Amino acid sequence: MKVRIEEDNIIYKISQAELDALLDGQDLQVKLKLLDKSFIAAIKGQLSDSFMQSELVLGEDEVNLNLLISQEKVQELSDLGRNKAGLSFNVDELNISLQVDLRSDNRQPLRKIDK
Repeated sequence: MKVRIEEDNIIYKISQAELDALLDGQDLQVKLKLLDKSFIAAIKGQLSDSFMQSELVLGEDEVNLNLLISQEKVQELSDLGRNKAGLSFNVDELNISLQVDLRSDNRQPLRKIDK
């Protein structure tokens, strides 16, 4: 998992294998040591509701940036197929996205069906 933090964007980019792990109910995290503190970014599954939410937890020795996501939203991301945009939501003026890295994504693009 990679996390990119910009002025008004946070982008969580995961591999196909990490998407499969989320589909199996596993959490993901990446940890970065900053001097005597740790910065931990995580994607955590939630059992209820159909939502994505972000939380910042400040501890004495670490800072946690968590993306909370329902299993329904993980499935929605999987069902998108190869899709660069992924899922996103806004908190105030901050855009938070969850994307599957196209380089590791072997899913087919979602095709439109003509009626």
